[in-house]
Amino acid sequence: MTAGPDFTSSQLSRDEQLMLERLRAQDRVAVAAIEKRYGDELRLFCRRMLNDADAGDDIVQDVMATCCRLDAESLPQRSIRGWLYQVARRKCIDARRKRHDSVQDARGVRDAQRSYANAVDPLTTPAGRALKRDRAAKILQALDEMEDDLRDVVLMRYFQDLPREEIAEAIGLSLAGAKARLARAMTVLRDKLGGLGDLTGHEL
Repeated sequence: MTAGPDFTSSQLSRDEQLMLERLRAQDRVAVAAIEKRYGDELRLFCRRMLNDADAGDDIVQDVMATCCRLDAESLPQRSIRGWLYQVARRKCIDARRKRHDSVQDARGVRDAQRSYANAVDPLTTPAGRALKRDRAAKILQALDEMEDDLRDVVLMRYFQDLPREEIAEAIGLSLAGAKARLARAMTVLRDKLGGLGDLTGHEL
């Protein structure tokens, strides 16, 4: 059996510990607070995983519904954020499996390219953003060609800016295992991108 993330609940902030206690008590106000705090970034993550804005929004609604239904034993024991990404990722994987292999939402791809270009530098000129969209297209193409397990950790680390500890919780590996998977993913991505450079300001 794969070991779980090797960090403890003592690393949670006091605010998150209180939020977790309310969530364990099935406090719907707490669920609404979690949606307000993490909903936007989860939507962006799901849209990037699925290349489909509408499907990404539906997944986040499902994640929040999951928060309302869980019993105490099923709730996050460490990082709420990492657990939310774990649930969202699993639901996205299920959604991807239901799709036909050859079908892709072109509108979703364009949206992903646009959001990537604007996220890198929202103050650039239109011409500069166009160049970044072209670069984004190459990066997204490379990501689409990667195995899902590798692609997902790249999205979480370099697009969602999750710390490695939360990635470990999201993918159900130890911290060392998450670091190893991320390193392997970046090696694959480097090979696919060649000399394209860094990714969203992070060193490849």
